[in-house]
Amino acid sequence: MDDNRALASVVAESLEHVDSEFRTAYTTEPADALARLRRGRVDCLVTDYEMPDVDGLALVDRDGTDTPFVVFTQRRDEQVANAAADRGGAYLRKGAGREQYRRLAALVREQLGN
Repeated sequence: MDDNRALASVVAESLEHVDSEFRTAYTTEPADALARLRRGRVDCLVTDYEMPDVDGLALVDRDGTDTPFVVFTQRRDEQVANAAADRGGAYLRKGAGREQYRRLAALVREQLGN
């Protein structure tokens, strides 16, 4: 989940490129993300933190399921990282280059217990 459609698309495509077993979908709409989560159609949520309508942790809180998640954000904030960990999720700061997607894929795998 990211409010920036182009970035959400790049993240989804990059994850599939890094790990060919991943099948991704993305949305820029919190209501759509929540509906997908509640229907059990998401194995792991990758969400930005700072978005106009809802922050990533509020989205996780509204979800009401135990869906694993990774907060993937530009924001460098130890409180956000700790809050993600307190909820059982992971945190990764966005960077530059392909390495960030390898790290993100590894965190997704970790969240999935693989």
